[in-house]
Amino acid sequence: MPWWSRQEAAKRLGETLSTARRAPYYSEGPAYRALEWVARGELGAHEALRSLPILTRRDVTDHNRDMLVVDESQVEISGTSGTSGEPVRFFLDRNRGAREWAYVVDAWSDSGYELGQWRAFFRGQTLSRNRPFILMPSIRELLIRLQAVQPESIHMFWNLLEKRKIHFLHGYASTLLYLAQLLDESDFDTSWRHEIKGLFPVSEQFTAAQEEILRRVFPHAVISVFYGLSEKTAFARMDRDHNYHSYPLYGYVELLDPEGTPVGVGERGRVVTTSLDDRGMPLLRYDTGDSAEFIGQEPNGSVVFKDILSRRGREGLVRADGKLFSLTSYGFDGEEFPLIRRFKLRQEVPGRAVLQVQPSPAASESDIAEFFREMSLRGEHHVELELEVIDRFEPTANGKEVMLDQRIPNAPSTWA
Repeated sequence: MPWWSRQEAAKRLGETLSTARRAPYYSEGPAYRALEWVARGELGAHEALRSLPILTRRDVTDHNRDMLVVDESQVEISGTSGTSGEPVRFFLDRNRGAREWAYVVDAWSDSGYELGQWRAFFRGQTLSRNRPFILMPSIRELLIRLQAVQPESIHMFWNLLEKRKIHFLHGYASTLLYLAQLLDESDFDTSWRHEIKGLFPVSEQFTAAQEEILRRVFPHAVISVFYGLSEKTAFARMDRDHNYHSYPLYGYVELLDPEGTPVGVGERGRVVTTSLDDRGMPLLRYDTGDSAEFIGQEPNGSVVFKDILSRRGREGLVRADGKLFSLTSYGFDGEEFPLIRRFKLRQEVPGRAVLQVQPSPAASESDIAEFFREMSLRGEHHVELELEVIDRFEPTANGKEVMLDQRIPNAPSTWA
């Protein structure tokens, strides 16, 4: 990022605040009078921003049309799925695709990836005629329906990647991990994994345990991870120490305590963002619902943070007393139970849950029993588990894996 980016970011922030005042939500709200002062040159953009209220997800959903500064024909409705908390609905510029892609390609560039190189993209979607994959030469992408990746099909997919000399793999972190596990267990030639140059996990929290397995299976690949939001208010790339560096021209990032005060170095704060690259519906001090530890700020204006925790609304198991029991207790390193391919918790009654297990074909009954005992101990005195062994999990509608199938109506949730 060039040295002048801090100046350019300040300029864009001022432009964003001046533009936002044209939206009814901001112009008619007394809490946003500072926007007029910025437009008249009577107040600096950063000082004005700090005086503004913090937007919640509910604010955005309830008032999204009142936040528009352009005609609705220039934007399109979008939203989050709600799998990580309360869903939110908002508008995005129709013409932002090229700008957005430029940030993504830059984040991946550490792996040697350049625009125009082939990628295999594992994505949860239905393809025409129920095809398992399609080739898209115009964007140099092999699109693979991730639900089609199974033990019986992995040989075919891997041969396809090797035949086309594809060096970069892109998909959910859980999908890339599953791919690595299938290759690890395969009895065919998987040597092409040594030719993989880049792994691009997206959309899910990336853990050190996942990284360890991926680095072992793909020893020469650079793992390029970025933090992004559907709302397009922040974008940050992860370095090899798992620190995230925000792109200062994309969005203005603040880490704040519950009272709205900036946190100090080494302290955890909620991630609050202001869009700098969305012209149609600017979001000012939007609370993402995520939290992170503040590391510092670089000379170019990039905010550095680490240890991102998920949005408000993180689900947990409900104990018999109605309180929440964190799912973190059930996380484990893939090396601990190498013969357990996948698992999921299903809960319908407080204090009890079903542990669904998809074992490897090589797993014995004692392997499964050992895993069940360990997982039962992790929830001991909180949630009693029952075991259910299955052949495979049915894919979710969007292809993302979830650890918990929570079926208790109005189950409590908490901020991670």
